[in-house]
Amino acid sequence: MSTSKISKLVKSNAFLIGFLSLITFVTRIINIKVIPIFTDEAIYIRWAQIGLQDPAQRYISLTDGKQPLLTWIMYPFLKIFSDPLIAGRMVSVFAGVGMMLGLYCVAKTLFGKKTAVLTSLIYIVSPFTFVYDRLALMDSLLAFFVIWSIYFQIKLIQEMKFVWVLLFGITAGLGLLTKSSAAFGLYLIPFGILLFKKNYFKISILLKWIVYSGIASIIAEIMYNSLRLSPWFYIIKQKNYSFIYTVPEFLSHPFEFLIPNLIGLSQMLFGYLTIPITALIFARLIQGFMRKETNVIYVFVCFLFPFLSLAAFGKVFFPRFILFMTIPLFILAADALRELLVIVKKRSSIVLLVTCLMLLYPGIQVILLMNAPVSAAIPDTDTRQLLTDWPSGYGVSDVVEFLKEKAKYERVVIGTEGTFGLFPAVFEIYLQQNPNVEIHGYWPVGKVPDELLKSSETRPTYLVFKEKQEIPSDWPLKLIAKYQRGNGNTYLLFYQVVPESI
Repeated sequence: MSTSKISKLVKSNAFLIGFLSLITFVTRIINIKVIPIFTDEAIYIRWAQIGLQDPAQRYISLTDGKQPLLTWIMYPFLKIFSDPLIAGRMVSVFAGVGMMLGLYCVAKTLFGKKTAVLTSLIYIVSPFTFVYDRLALMDSLLAFFVIWSIYFQIKLIQEMKFVWVLLFGITAGLGLLTKSSAAFGLYLIPFGILLFKKNYFKISILLKWIVYSGIASIIAEIMYNSLRLSPWFYIIKQKNYSFIYTVPEFLSHPFEFLIPNLIGLSQMLFGYLTIPITALIFARLIQGFMRKETNVIYVFVCFLFPFLSLAAFGKVFFPRFILFMTIPLFILAADALRELLVIVKKRSSIVLLVTCLMLLYPGIQVILLMNAPVSAAIPDTDTRQLLTDWPSGYGVSDVVEFLKEKAKYERVVIGTEGTFGLFPAVFEIYLQQNPNVEIHGYWPVGKVPDELLKSSETRPTYLVFKEKQEIPSDWPLKLIAKYQRGNGNTYLLFYQVVPESI
């Protein structure tokens, strides 16, 4: 193949998209189990197993007020992969690849091809996306649908074709079937007016856009309301209000929590963005507002509106709640980086070195997350949730393997501290189908349950603690192992129940 043909291939969209997708996929699957199973992952994977085994239970996630699309998409992966954790996480891996492609399309449409490529590279080295593209949670899938719904909104404004209406409505609807936060994909519709060109802004065009956007919204709402087929649909609203204030609650104290919430959310945001990417974003924002660039303002609004809404109405926060609203900021960082690269051609190579360093730090964090996550600099909330506190599943795989080995020769009983969440779900995921393993959950555990004491007289019986760290010495228990969670000060404690007669 000639040099010119190779050059054309490298510059082609198909090659770039394929290459960037491959890099995203490969980085997401390397050491995919290095972060142990997290409590919410265990819940979702167990729901998926139950729904796969019993079609009547395919809306089981609604019993906890969670939309079911994530668990539904897990079904084929559970058939393909023998390890349920890998099966669940592969959904997010593919969603991450799709999210990168969505960002590429938005960036290319609004800022050009060079910005799109740089946006994809920033996405790949972002610790934020890297963490959640490798966890069996709803958030990467949610962000995938939101970014594509934004893209289809933009295309609708540019071309006013009904195909974009359908694609916008379908992606927004699928987002609503994933998580309630996807509603922001619809709430952003009015801000699309920023993208109308002045010479294109006519009343007839505006009315057509309003009608088309309304049709897309109706399509999304019809898809979401299909969940009413389940008698548990009403629980979604109840669950949502455990995380956000109602309008009357907000009006009773409209600014009481706004500033503290903004501070907390900003710490999570900047902790994941890293200083270099944050600097690029701010530089492009300042420049964009000074130049009155409506595409920059629109992209920023895609972040700012849901961010401020969460700060105003939110009761409970985790970094994953802001993932979908953060990724548009990568486009601004990438466009700032593109402008730096333009400067490089005219001035010193020192600027090129600075540019490389801006991607180096987040890239190092991704490498650490890939190999030694406890050493990575991520927000403290996620460090505790995923690595050092009781929601983290360090030690679980060892306990499962221990019980599997024991169950080869005799019936065993395992009791867990917890009736919902990591325990007992993680043991049900791996051991429920084993006829020699009997699983019981208890909460709270103020003593060794009588049921376990009785079973210990005839068969090996075990009790595992996720939160309790100080076990009274007079309890009839024999310590088998304790597993440190990351580099933290908490442990998973694994005991055998000893018959009181001994």
